[in-house]
Amino acid sequence: FQELIPWSSAWPWVTASVFLLALPLIFPSGSALTIMNQMAITIIFALAYNMLLGQGGMLSFGHAVYMGLGGFFCMHLINKVEFSGWFLPLPLLPIFGGLFGLFFAFLIGSFSTRRAGTVFAMISLGVGELIAACSIIIVAFFGGEEGISGDRTMGPEVFGVDFAQQQEVYYLIIIWLLIATLLMYLFSRTPIGRITNAVRDNEERAEFLGYSQRHVRWMSFCASGFFCGIAGALWAINLEILTEENLNTTQSGIILLVTFLGGVGFFVGPIVGAIVFTLLQT
Repeated sequence: FQELIPWSSAWPWVTASVFLLALPLIFPSGSALTIMNQMAITIIFALAYNMLLGQGGMLSFGHAVYMGLGGFFCMHLINKVEFSGWFLPLPLLPIFGGLFGLFFAFLIGSFSTRRAGTVFAMISLGVGELIAACSIIIVAFFGGEEGISGDRTMGPEVFGVDFAQQQEVYYLIIIWLLIATLLMYLFSRTPIGRITNAVRDNEERAEFLGYSQRHVRWMSFCASGFFCGIAGALWAINLEILTEENLNTTQSGIILLVTFLGGVGFFVGPIVGAIVFTLLQT
């Protein structure tokens, strides 16, 4: 861990953590907390998308699918807790959303990552449109045009917190934001993260070094799907409703715009883009 992040470079993480934890003291209103929650979720989604575009050079036009699927699955878990008595603390919900996003990224990435460039972009667009169309047809899972909703406060309390207040939800989202951002940064510093950059820049040279370009892209795609699922779970917790709009092509285009707005060449680029775009949108 110290080799990936030297202690001398840890101060930006500590400063950012203290700043984020102190923000509710500066902006205590409900509307401000809602906007900051949306910023945090968009940051996770944009960083996950940048794992494909910025690090792997894979342009996806349907990446909102993995965020949406993770969110829908977690919304069903919230309803299971409320109506079936399942014991599932709310802070653990993003783990299940991430695993659900990882599952579909594993399946879809097994054939979509064989090629990069235009081929991958068109496959991602087709898969995104297919699942978006299924969200209207498969009412049992997606809820049709109305979507599905739930009540996050019906779950077991965690240290006396029932997450009825927006500030409590903010701290939950911020903790997951810090965890997800740190893990994605560490991924970019690992050998697989470095070789992903090599595959992006020169596929043939990476093959000569003994790395399968397809497997490298597939692993990066799966990691991105996992963090997209976490963002979807946090969306479900924050707004308590998901619809077809959460996984259609428009949402995929928005996250593409957010990532380019901040800059795909830097790790902090999507963070800046998510903050600016959310402010302009609200």
